[in-house]
Amino acid sequence: MIKRYLFFFLITLLSLSGKSQTNDDFPVITKNDLPEATFSTPRTFAGSSLFGYMNGGAELYLEYGCESASITEISLPEGKYKTEIFRMTDPEAAFGIFSVSKYRCLAFPDLAKFTCQNRYQLQICKGPYYISIINKTGSRTDSLSMLRLGKVISDKIGEAETDLSGYLPGIPHSLLRADSFLAKGKLGIINGAPDLEDFFAGLSGYTAVILKGSPEMLISVRFDGNESIKAFTDLHKWDQGRLSEQDPVIIGEEKIRLIGNNHLLIEIVK
Repeated sequence: MIKRYLFFFLITLLSLSGKSQTNDDFPVITKNDLPEATFSTPRTFAGSSLFGYMNGGAELYLEYGCESASITEISLPEGKYKTEIFRMTDPEAAFGIFSVSKYRCLAFPDLAKFTCQNRYQLQICKGPYYISIINKTGSRTDSLSMLRLGKVISDKIGEAETDLSGYLPGIPHSLLRADSFLAKGKLGIINGAPDLEDFFAGLSGYTAVILKGSPEMLISVRFDGNESIKAFTDLHKWDQGRLSEQDPVIIGEEKIRLIGNNHLLIEIVK
């Protein structure tokens, strides 16, 4: 009997420890931050359990590398808000999911390097986190409240922010913030630039940062290894031996040069 009680005590202790760790890991808003708020019980998801929250959209998050998510409903005297906090594998993955999720940005609040706000949603990418705050009315009051909630969450994140300068050197941050996206696989490409699906057809083992411009488009692709870059150059029938870091090679409408080991910068003139 004593052994049985000891077993259940240990199981309970481990379960509580796991819940505490989840709360500690996430930059969630608490009663200490907003004493006047009421909170729903946070819903947490990890790995394939994400399908239980967003159904069809989970594949995209998992392709980028979503480790876990915390979803909370927050009620303030002025309104109700839903906060979604996704912890990705690294800042690049967080920027990736942010870049293909941002929608009709009317403003870029100074809460992090990458933000996007419209009347109904505030999106933030900071460190390895992608944050979405949603309201239902789209009023000015709700817009201000979303900024308040976003600042509380953003201030709790101390990890380094995404740095795209290694992908697109010399490009102003204002352009990167508004017009670039990052893809790590087929679903990212389809959601960010479906016209490039054939350009990456059947490929894996890469991270691509794409800047949509007019009349040119810049594609910076870093490959995981020699096999991945060879598969890419073979797909396009490019002679990999001609590529160098000194002078770009022009093939048709594409200008290609190396900017590092297994890293290509491609300019496409539309």
